[in-house]
Amino acid sequence: MNLNFGANLKRLRRERDMTQDELAEAFGLSTQAISRYETNSGYPDIEMLPVIAGYFGVTVDSLLGVSVRESQTRRNEYYSRFRTANGAEAQLEILNKWRAEFPDEWPAVYNTMLAIGKLPEEKRDMNALRQIAKDALKRCTNPAWHDKLLFGYLESEDDEKAALDFIGEYGSETDVSKLTLMGDYYQGRDESKWHALYQYQMLDQADNVLNFLTSYRNVGDVRKAIEGCELSLDFLRKLSRNEDLTKPDMWVNTKLMSLLRLSNNCLFFDEREKGFEALDQAVTLIENFIDLSDGAKITCGTPIFSALDCVTKKGVVYYGGNDCLHSYNGLAIFLNYENLPFDEKSPIHTWNFYPTNYANIIIDARWHNFKRYKNDPEYQKYVARVKKAADISERKNVEYILTHGVVKDPNGGRLCAVKAETRDNHALLFILLEEPQKGFAKAISQLKETVGRGGISGTEVVMTVNAEQKEVETPEEVKTAVANAL
Repeated sequence: MNLNFGANLKRLRRERDMTQDELAEAFGLSTQAISRYETNSGYPDIEMLPVIAGYFGVTVDSLLGVSVRESQTRRNEYYSRFRTANGAEAQLEILNKWRAEFPDEWPAVYNTMLAIGKLPEEKRDMNALRQIAKDALKRCTNPAWHDKLLFGYLESEDDEKAALDFIGEYGSETDVSKLTLMGDYYQGRDESKWHALYQYQMLDQADNVLNFLTSYRNVGDVRKAIEGCELSLDFLRKLSRNEDLTKPDMWVNTKLMSLLRLSNNCLFFDEREKGFEALDQAVTLIENFIDLSDGAKITCGTPIFSALDCVTKKGVVYYGGNDCLHSYNGLAIFLNYENLPFDEKSPIHTWNFYPTNYANIIIDARWHNFKRYKNDPEYQKYVARVKKAADISERKNVEYILTHGVVKDPNGGRLCAVKAETRDNHALLFILLEEPQKGFAKAISQLKETVGRGGISGTEVVMTVNAEQKEVETPEEVKTAVANAL
């Protein structure tokens, strides 16, 4: 990428009628350093870029001379490369380049800290981790990312004293979240808004308690873990006012974790009937949720939480891509609040459901006792069922995504869906966007470039739709390119 940093810095300095000596003094640098910057014979450290940008009241992107479109394309490229990189060291190499180019890209900073923590102990640079965290928290003005960066650092920090010192410097004495402050404000002022906030907080606490009940296995007692799972499911039957655990409702995430943990724990003792019964209920719940039509009403089952009633809208989870190539790695069911008395600025988040997350626990046999049964014919029946339901590249899911406008071409051209298999047997869905008067040439080029980076073991055209979202014949050029993509 061509950077115009030097020319931009010189222009901004002259607009302020400053000499190189004066600018150097303002930043605590040498005049020679400023001269090198302006002639592009040297660049400042990553931490200095936001300082310089802030001094002149511009963004880092504009200081570097990066257009908005080019900037977004580059960010998407880094994100895609990071997601397909194999191992923490390879990820860290990409993340460091990403941060160097975009110092205030908080996802890159956050994942850098996590990647450092995943390195073998002898390769972890803890001083670098602490410096990255401190620099980021000083610059980050986004409250949500500020807290997430703090948690990201603590997840990778090994030294207890350093962690506690960090908490002391950057943590709050009490909970001053938006929810707490808004609840305090509305209490006695607006009963409906206070009640909605209170319901949300109580639901969240109930959800945390039920998840806690299922986690006794953390202390090594699997029988207690089974008891906790059964207790959680018994509570859920009463809270949802429905004995059928496979019925879609607002408790879906807690139900699935309780059922999957119960199955895994029962299989620890080779209690096949009970273990597979719980697994069957989990898969059936996933199937039932995915089969919901848009606009279906989802509740908690009790008037106690009536303010949190939702309606469904199917969607997809964006993975990465470019202007003519988008990729997705999962289905999503967006649960939009129906009667919440707040505008879009409310800190209450939508209760989205991501079936792919749970499907992959089963498909990958991620938990110990699922691994033991991975090749069991009975277990494989559930793998096949959940793949058919939750695989984003399954024909019925692709058809829904394209014919219901879940993914649209802003240029009004055709869309071509391509199934991709990753080397770890996960499904990606590439969507090729047609350019006006140019066809799919650029999309094909970007697909080949993406596949060429590795991590993909196979590609296959699923279907193509026109601007009216009707299925049409896939162009031969696309068929040939996809067949030869590897």
